[in-house]
Amino acid sequence: MRFNWTDNVVMRAIGKIGDLICLNVLWLICCIPVITIGASTTALYTVMLRLVRNEEGYIFRGFFKAFKLNFKQSTIIWIILLLLGIVWTVDFRVAGMIPGTAGIVLSAIFMALGFMLLAVTVYIFPLTARYENGIKDTFRNALILAVAKLPYTFVMAAVIVVAVIASLWSTVTLMFALPLWLLIGGALIAWIHSYLLRRVFVIFEGSESAAEEENKG
Repeated sequence: MRFNWTDNVVMRAIGKIGDLICLNVLWLICCIPVITIGASTTALYTVMLRLVRNEEGYIFRGFFKAFKLNFKQSTIIWIILLLLGIVWTVDFRVAGMIPGTAGIVLSAIFMALGFMLLAVTVYIFPLTARYENGIKDTFRNALILAVAKLPYTFVMAAVIVVAVIASLWSTVTLMFALPLWLLIGGALIAWIHSYLLRRVFVIFEGSESAAEEENKG
C-alpha cells in the first residue's frame, strides 16, 4: 500500500501555513495606502472564514474579489473607527493629566470605552466580510456581539493586545517580532479569530435558519 503524502497531516499543515503567509503578504500590501486598511482587512477575513470552514477556493482571486466588492463600505467603516480612535486617544491622555480622583475615574471610564472600541473593531470587519448589511446595522451587530459574546470578545481582544505588547516589550522582542508580523502575524491573528467567530456567528445564523424554516412553514 502506498502512502499518500498529500493526505499527511504535516503536508496539510505546511499548506495552511503557506496560505497564511500568502494572505498576510496580500493584506500588508493592500494596507500600505492606509486608507485601504478596512477593505484589506475585510478581504482577509472573507478568505480566512472560508479557510477555517475548509471551503476550497482561490486565495488571490477571493481576496481581490472581496477587496473590490466591500471597498466602499469597509473604507467608510475604517475612517469612522480611525476618527473614533483619535478622539479616544486625545481624551484618554487629557484624562490622565487631571490630578486626583477625577483623573482616575475619567481614565477608568476611557479605558472601558477603549475596550469597547477595540471589541467593535474586532467584530466589524468579519461581519462585513460574512454578511450583507448597511454600515449602521454592521456597527450595531458588532456592539451586540461584543456584549452578548463577552468571553469570546475578551479572548479575541487579548490576542491582539498581548501580541502587540509582546512585540513592543523591548528592542530585542521587536527585532524578533517584526519579521513575524511581515511574514504571518496579521493572518495568524485573523485565523485564530476566525475559528472563534465560527461559534460567535451562530447567534445570527441560528436566527436566519429559524426565519427560513418559518417562511417555509
